[in-house]
Amino acid sequence: MIVAMAGPPDPCPSRPPRARRHRASWWRRASSGVSALALSLGLVTSSAWAAPVRGTGEATAAETKKPSPAEVRARALRRARTAALQTALSQVGGPVDPEARKAVMGAWEVWTGAYRILSESGGADGVRVEVEAEIDVVRLTKRVQRADESGGKPAFVMGSIRAGATCGETQAVSEVVRAELSGQGAVTLEPPPEGKGKGKAKLVALDVTLECGALGPVRHTYLHAAQVHVVAQANGQTVAEQRVPAFAITPVEAMAGGVSTALLDVGEQLAQHRKGFLRLRVRSPLPSARIRRLEAAMRNSVLGVSEVEVAGLERGVVELRVRGSLDAKTLAQRLAELPLPGFSLSVVDVDPPDALTVALE
Repeated sequence: MIVAMAGPPDPCPSRPPRARRHRASWWRRASSGVSALALSLGLVTSSAWAAPVRGTGEATAAETKKPSPAEVRARALRRARTAALQTALSQVGGPVDPEARKAVMGAWEVWTGAYRILSESGGADGVRVEVEAEIDVVRLTKRVQRADESGGKPAFVMGSIRAGATCGETQAVSEVVRAELSGQGAVTLEPPPEGKGKGKAKLVALDVTLECGALGPVRHTYLHAAQVHVVAQANGQTVAEQRVPAFAITPVEAMAGGVSTALLDVGEQLAQHRKGFLRLRVRSPLPSARIRRLEAAMRNSVLGVSEVEVAGLERGVVELRVRGSLDAKTLAQRLAELPLPGFSLSVVDVDPPDALTVALE
């Protein structure tokens, strides 16, 4: 993500407007230079799908009993960035999940982390700021659109959450993890009631571990760097993992932004695992007639399989999407016993709860 280069507060708010404008102009030029330097050094990256979205925010000194110019400017900047995010959300087509939208607005610092100040005006009594934020509209759309139930439900139920002391207050971090992963449809927060879903694949508990580390100030900028590592495990095996760098004006903000960014990536990985669906990777699939015969044999002869279709192609591998009431281990056992016309099948690897690899011979 591109890191916003926000300038320090004006220590002399009583200076004439022209002087402040010159200073703001100087800061914008300096910020652009530092941003270019950071990009050239690989400190920050941008999404190929980021789109510029404008927002305006205003704040007055009368809003608080003991106002300061820095606080007034910070409120105006925050409102401008949230306004840009609201504009981007208003452009999302299709039905929007209100809980997902709420979670996105709560993480406005992450979604609008790349921004530049277009204009700033005002004085000691109030400030008006206009920004242009680079927002990943494709990822935003995927995050807030209502999930299609036909694609299956989450394969995981939220288990334990462990966060390092430097990640923030434990309860607050846990709430962020639960809200983000459930909002993306990656997990369900509560297991189904006892007695329901008998004979079907059970939900697997997902344990999430977060480790955060402050990397110190970034030279020639007003930024602090941090690194966040998130690991999600099920049945003792890692099913999703992400390590991301983060940058912000303070170490605490950098850590919070890194946590949200890492959870977005982990949530996308986990959302590929759906209850009622299995991923079957088939090696040595040629000739292609073998795949058609395997699909037919699974639909007709494997108890618990209701539908099989090609989901993806890679070099030397075909991925099949299997719909039914089996888990990966059970399907592996039944495939090993499945008679096939003109070729045989061997199980190469089982990746619980919903993925396995076989080879045709």
